[in-house]
Amino acid sequence: MVQDILIMAKKTKADALKTRQHLIETAIAQFALRGVANTTLNDIADAADVTRGAIYWHFENKTQLFNEVWLQQPPLRELIQDRLTGCWNDNPLQDLREKFIAALQYIAAVPRQQALMQILYHKCEFHNGMISEQAIREKIGFHHQSLLEVLQRCMDKKLISGSLDLDVILIILHGSFSGIVKNWLMNPTSYDLYKQAPALVDNVLKMLSPDGSVRQLMPNEQQAEEA
Repeated sequence: MVQDILIMAKKTKADALKTRQHLIETAIAQFALRGVANTTLNDIADAADVTRGAIYWHFENKTQLFNEVWLQQPPLRELIQDRLTGCWNDNPLQDLREKFIAALQYIAAVPRQQALMQILYHKCEFHNGMISEQAIREKIGFHHQSLLEVLQRCMDKKLISGSLDLDVILIILHGSFSGIVKNWLMNPTSYDLYKQAPALVDNVLKMLSPDGSVRQLMPNEQQAEEA
């Protein structure tokens, strides 16, 4: 009898967690489709095929649901780990290039990530109580200090120009890649982001190396693949 009760309790908890995650996934889809402001809890309930009461069992309001979407979202740099070759330990510039390409291709290939980026860039007006846009960007985007350290290693190895102001370069890199994603999401059929990712990254990185060393990335990458 006690064992049966414990089994039922476990099943009930598992079902509740499953329902909660289903609501989060449905909210992502609805927010991306309608916009956060124009999406009601009824819209989410209908799309999830649950009652509005089921939503209130898990979330106090739409703001709490919106915040949970982002609080549970891993950083993009973690999501792309299994797409990296890991063969550029001695060349931080090659490693950085590979990560930028992998990030763009992940966004291009994964509808859920596209929906999240659509919400962030085009479908949300932030207000008090919501996790801030800055907090979301810091959580899922570039890690400022880590990227700065990588760029410094590139400079130490003379892979990029020693005359660069790295703080300025960080601003430019962030603006470049945010702009690429934001503009592509406005019209995803305008070009193939997945296929164009290497060329886009190479052209952004060219500004780091006036001597043209970035242009040598493609042959080196091919050699690594052949090895």
